Amino acid sequence: MEILSLGEKIKKLRKEKNMTLKELAGDRITAAQISHIERDKSHTSYELLEYLGDKLDVSVEYLLETKEMQSKKITDNLILQSEIYIKENELNKAEDQIKEVLDICKRYDLMENYGRCNFLMANINLKKSNYNDAIENFEKALYFFIKNSDSENILKCYLNIGKIYMQEDFYKGAISHFNFAEEILSESKFEDVNIHKELYSKMAYCYIKLDNPNMSLKYIEKINEIDNRNDRKEDVDILVLKANNMLEIGKYEESRDYFKKALKILESEDNKTGLANVYLTICDVYRKIGETDRVLEYSQKVYDIKKNDEDEYMMSGLFKIIEAYIDKEDYDLARKYCKIALASSIKNKNKFNEYKALRFYANMYKNQNEVTLAIEYLIKCIKIVSDLGNNRILANLYIDLGQLYSNISKEKELEYYQKGVFMYKNLEIM
Repeated sequence: MEILSLGEKIKKLRKEKNMTLKELAGDRITAAQISHIERDKSHTSYELLEYLGDKLDVSVEYLLETKEMQSKKITDNLILQSEIYIKENELNKAEDQIKEVLDICKRYDLMENYGRCNFLMANINLKKSNYNDAIENFEKALYFFIKNSDSENILKCYLNIGKIYMQEDFYKGAISHFNFAEEILSESKFEDVNIHKELYSKMAYCYIKLDNPNMSLKYIEKINEIDNRNDRKEDVDILVLKANNMLEIGKYEESRDYFKKALKILESEDNKTGLANVYLTICDVYRKIGETDRVLEYSQKVYDIKKNDEDEYMMSGLFKIIEAYIDKEDYDLARKYCKIALASSIKNKNKFNEYKALRFYANMYKNQNEVTLAIEYLIKCIKIVSDLGNNRILANLYIDLGQLYSNISKEKELEYYQKGVFMYKNLEIM
């Protein structure tokens, strides 16, 4: 991966072929002229480059490649390799390689790749939970992406910084960056509707945390507008028709662009996980403002699109459905979904989800004053959580069990209160 001048390339190739200056010069030029060329001291005509390329078995294009052109090719490839390392979670390898690329980018003023490297470093720091470093890298990347008018990557930087601020509960900072991202979306025509939906759901969540329900609902309405648009198949059909027309009249680049847009729409519709994530965020917003029917609407959407996958998104959807029905005091429907959640948890051997489903049963029976059944389910919860070793939850369960025994057995009430309080003290909560 050497970056060589024209003279350095010729000298290296000559040495590899064990040729003398005189042998390379032949009858065409003198050995002294070859020596000057190898030291980059002499101008070389195209005809002479053709002669040298023929003698050294390389193309003229290779000889004419400047150091800047070589450095761009090398860094492009190293960046792709770094991306693979990141996807395979080999973060230290990726980091070492990116540092090497950054050195080359600085030396040859490769602004675009300098931005890409900082973007990748930000993602590595994000995976390592080094949030301050990640923000710093995203901001460096932004500078170079803005200089190159790279809208797609500018958008990604703003989105990622906003998400980090959300994780740190700095919602004003998050909204500020999401607003920048929204500006980029409005100025550029991004076909992937899931990007819009993800951004709007994050903004809705931040506004609810900032006690601004009207703005939160505004962004949920934007998501609803996207969901309520005409069948996306019509958009795909029109794009494919345009692509075929361009193909017929020989406009291959335009045709390819239309086909790509159609493919993006189809791919975005298949992104069930991204969609589920957006809908779960909307559920949190509606729950915060007490709109239980809307919580049910969106949690049901999550369950419907993920029930065949039986993953954590499906379980989150189910748990939100159960919570909503408990809030509405519709215990029959709450139990119906609780039964589904419990069956799925047992089938997939997920003890924590099994505990959550049993806890919902306990809460329902407690609300209905069926204390004996509530105690029975809480004891099942305690056994599972004890095996899992989650002492914080276990302490809460002991306190709740003590409360249930308050009108049945003062001895049991005191026993479980003491267990809970003892665990709180060990956890330094009290």
